[in-house]
Amino acid sequence: MRMFTTYANAHDTMLEAALRPVDLRVAPGAETAAATLVLDPAHPRQRIDGFGASITQATSYLWHNAMRHPHRALRDLFSVTEGIGISMLRQPVGPSDHVTRPYRFTRRRPDRHLRTLDFRPEEYTILPMVKAAQAMRAQSMGPAASDPDLNIIVSPWSAPWWMKTNFSALGKRPLTRLTGWLRPAAYPVYAEYLARFIETYRRHGLHVFGVTPTNEPDYPQSRWPSMAMSPSQQARFIARFLTPCLRAHGLGDVRIMCWDHNYSTDHYPDGRFVRELYMDPRAFAATAGSAWHYYGGAARTMSDIHRRWPTKGIWVTEASGGDWGPRNWDDALVTMGARVISMMNNWAQSAVLWNIALDTRGGPDYYYLRNDHTHSSNRGLLTVDRRTGECTRNADYYALGHFSKFVPIGSHCITSELRKAQRLHAAAFATPDGAVAAVLCNERVDPATLRIDVRGRESQTLALPARSLTTVVFD
Repeated sequence: MRMFTTYANAHDTMLEAALRPVDLRVAPGAETAAATLVLDPAHPRQRIDGFGASITQATSYLWHNAMRHPHRALRDLFSVTEGIGISMLRQPVGPSDHVTRPYRFTRRRPDRHLRTLDFRPEEYTILPMVKAAQAMRAQSMGPAASDPDLNIIVSPWSAPWWMKTNFSALGKRPLTRLTGWLRPAAYPVYAEYLARFIETYRRHGLHVFGVTPTNEPDYPQSRWPSMAMSPSQQARFIARFLTPCLRAHGLGDVRIMCWDHNYSTDHYPDGRFVRELYMDPRAFAATAGSAWHYYGGAARTMSDIHRRWPTKGIWVTEASGGDWGPRNWDDALVTMGARVISMMNNWAQSAVLWNIALDTRGGPDYYYLRNDHTHSSNRGLLTVDRRTGECTRNADYYALGHFSKFVPIGSHCITSELRKAQRLHAAAFATPDGAVAAVLCNERVDPATLRIDVRGRESQTLALPARSLTTVVFD
């Protein structure tokens, strides 16, 4: 049995332990009345498709221009043996809110036949880092690996401006507040646009696992690229345009994921968007499942969707850290760890955070500076000091690493039950090599004793450090 733990120092200025190998076992006969975690590997739940974050244009800029040791950063992130083994990326299609400047893949004038389509901004700036990340991961896995090296989900923040009703890449016009929807006449060309973007990734030897029609369809706003979509519009686009277009391009294996937004929003509380879209038979048949963000609502919404439609997949595609929420170190570590555990226990097949790397001011962040006149308060897995080129691993890096390093693609979440475990959280997995991995979060301000019973295997009592994340692997 192997154990690894992470927790902040007493002054909350950095981590005291960071994925440190430890022995937390309580000596036989010294056990006190303890909380109990019962694991049942004989009852697997959802398959795990990956843990990761996003190589945004902002991240790739820092990797190319600001990091003193870019190879070391990739090793820390993507190496299975020397890093945390990130296994999934969610890549924006075109500019997101984290860019150095706006860019586009077509000329300014409308191009309904996509004759001017040019993905060189992606190929020159972002894809080199994505390909280097995949190469790093593949090298660390060795030649015997059978699963794809890196699963990639692609998500557009907006269609090109001329495909939208407000003729802007922004979700709303700044002065008129006119909302930008995808124009019905543009459905076929938008589907072609997405298919060709996926083809570009495939041509570079990258495995595009899934696609969403748009990021956060219930949050069109005037600050950065975004696009509104209703359930009926997204259902029609998926069933009648995107699905046949992907098949025509030989991309029928790419999973189409609807929604790509919070557990709950003002207009679509508690998964209503997904419920309404699934009422369309053609869209239901064409959709692999739903994608979720953790910024609003509760993770149990995913369980509600799973209970009603158990054959449909569920993926968490964005969960950013930032100073607008739990801050480094202690609060960010424990909060993010507990939330990813909750995602897994509510049927998520992935957990993808946001930016891989940002600088000390939360940038590059062109749209924040232009519209909010202040820098982003977002936090990447890494923080890059542009003056020195050094990278700091944030609490989010370690919170993700407690899963990504020990739970490979093809693992399954297994049935688990916590008893008498106030402010303790746990998720457990059966891995392809026959191991059982449990990720444990102790939110208490004092150590906690936990007895782990693995049916058919050994039982063990552990003393979990206060305010900690711990991964236990039964080999």
